[in-house]
Amino acid sequence: MSRRFIIIGAGTGQAANLTETARQALMDAACVFAAPRLAEQLGNLREIKPATMSQMVEWSIACTQSPVALLVSGDSGFFSLTKSIQHQLMAHGSVEILPGLSSMQYLCAKCGQSYDDAYILSLHGRSGSILGAASYHKKVFALTGGTHTVQSICQDLVNAGLGHLLVYVGEDLGAAQERISAGTAQELALQSYSDLAVLLVLNPNAVDCQKALRDRDFVRGEVPMTKQEVRWTAVNLLDLQKNDIVYDIGAGTGSVSIEMARHACQGLVYAIERKDAGLSLIEQNRLALGAGNVIPVSGYAPEALEGLPTPDAVFIGGSGGELPEILAVLKQRNPDVRVCISAIALETMSCALESLKKLEFSNIEVCQISAARGRQVASYTMMTANNPVFLISGGGKP
Repeated sequence: MSRRFIIIGAGTGQAANLTETARQALMDAACVFAAPRLAEQLGNLREIKPATMSQMVEWSIACTQSPVALLVSGDSGFFSLTKSIQHQLMAHGSVEILPGLSSMQYLCAKCGQSYDDAYILSLHGRSGSILGAASYHKKVFALTGGTHTVQSICQDLVNAGLGHLLVYVGEDLGAAQERISAGTAQELALQSYSDLAVLLVLNPNAVDCQKALRDRDFVRGEVPMTKQEVRWTAVNLLDLQKNDIVYDIGAGTGSVSIEMARHACQGLVYAIERKDAGLSLIEQNRLALGAGNVIPVSGYAPEALEGLPTPDAVFIGGSGGELPEILAVLKQRNPDVRVCISAIALETMSCALESLKKLEFSNIEVCQISAARGRQVASYTMMTANNPVFLISGGGKP
């Protein structure tokens, strides 16, 4: 006899929110396994054996009766255990999947919001941050959990200058104790919430992370700034990925930090700067340009790098004479870290190249950027050259 397994999305875990198809499959199954919370919530319908995920799979395979039902919370295709369970069961019989009501659908309906334009983020037991998503998307739905509580997420938004954003929080959705709250991130950060909570963040002024930044977009003051042609080339040499953790060492005005933050739009960029004037400009520019995922760090590298998350990529625009030491620390923290060093002087270029080779960085390249811009002189356009800049890059997988 062919074995049958049915993975059922239990939605909010309340009997009233099961689809009729899911309810019928649950009632008709020979055996039913579920996580303890779901087993307790739906145990009034029929006998459900509580189990861990590994036990659910093990006991389902060992069960001689058919069909076997496995209950998973939420929707079976929405950050669910279904994928892992399905893969393990397929070798032992047919697997049918029944969808359920997701927490996103439920909360958005309660709040009168659509979700077809929402960016979806899971911070439930995962590393990551909401700052990039909330900076570059008008609507973000997030699953919370572990260290990423509603309070900590809202406090992160406040610390990033996004405390004014409207946030909806849904707790214990579908249950008798359900609570839905709305307020600014700053207001909600002061409250306490259930562990079973999700949230929706609205940012009507989210910026387009696909748009390149021009030099005219930045407040400069008296702090040197990496010019746009060099900045665009350097950022692309780093091959930034959406979830990367990035350092900008010697961040100056923050122009490279903010440009990188748009590429690492789901990650974080740490803008390390030792001068107060630079730190002030970084703060002004990141707030004005909507770069909530740029985090200013005061201090001298490499000491200022202590305590920061392990980097995937690093731009070094200024090293204070500590370039070999900085590169050694970066290589030690992540052997595959990708780096790009900006140099105007031949001596700095030589030092960078020698250090990268000595530390056995892979994929070492050197290029020189020489750019000129047109300016109006009477009725003519005259070209004015910028200083040539060396970009020395290396790292990544060999």
